[in-house]
This record gives sequence, structure tokens and C-alpha cells, in this order.
Amino acid sequence: MNSFVCFDIESVGLHGPSFAIGAVHMVDGAEVDHFFAVWRPHGRCGADDVAWVTTNVPCFIGRAPDDAPDDAVDMRTAFWDWWKSKQDCPVLVADCPWPVEARFLLACVEDAWPTRNWEGPYPLIDVASVRLAAGLDPLGQGDRLPGELPAHDPLADARQSAR
Repeated sequence: MNSFVCFDIESVGLHGPSFAIGAVHMVDGAEVDHFFAVWRPHGRCGADDVAWVTTNVPCFIGRAPDDAPDDAVDMRTAFWDWWKSKQDCPVLVADCPWPVEARFLLACVEDAWPTRNWEGPYPLIDVASVRLAAGLDPLGQGDRLPGELPAHDPLADARQSAR
């Protein structure tokens, strides 16, 4: 597989709203493009989930570009459009995609139903399963390279997963 997109989502809890996404387009082992979007989630969020995010996830608001999405639908649409523009890489990759990344993709499809009904992603490759098949710890992350820091930054996490 010489071309794929690897993505990572940050959400409030495992089933709460997604608020940041990072993705890298890899060709022949090299990053050729990337995507990053963030917005401040509103609505239902469990206190424990908010506490975990506050403690463990870097603040992304300062990194948001001037054209940052206004809400989750705009963020998902921006990602979907970016990913669909990568016509040479229909394969999407995520590390342990259930439930966070899977729920995000489902929401992407539901945002534009029925137009996106058959648009993918297919297949969705799970890095953890590939690691297990290779005889490695499926939950092992290994050391992070400088471009893969800090943890829980979705762009850094996507870069590590792609590697």
C-alpha cells in the first residue's frame, strides 16, 4: 500500500462530541499533505470526560486557523472534502478506530445522507490489528519522534500511527 490517509480524532469521552482531527496523507512512506481542524464542543459532555480532556489533551484553540470550522458538521465536512480530494488513496487508516474514529466517520456519512452513502471509507484499516498480525503488542505505541508529540494531539497521533 503506497498511498493512504491516516487520521486521529479527539473527542470528549469515547462517545462524546469530536472536537479535533488530524490526518496525514502518506505516499511511499513520506507525508505529502496533512489536515488539522478543531472547534470547541458544546452540549452534553460528562463531567469525568471533560476532566480527562482538560488534563490530558493539549489546548488546540490557539492552533485553529482563521478559517477554522464553526461547529462539528463544518469540521467533518472540511475533513471529508480534504480526504475525498485524495483520489489516489481511497484507503483510510486509524489506530483502534472503535469507537471514536468510527463514530466520526458515521457522522460524516450521516451529515450528507444519502450522497455519502456509498463513498466509503472502505476498507478502514486498523493499525492495532496490523500490529497484532505482525506479532507486536496491538496497544503498544513505542517511542514518539519529535513530529509525533505531544500525545493526544490528533495530528501528532496520526503521524505516529502512520509510521
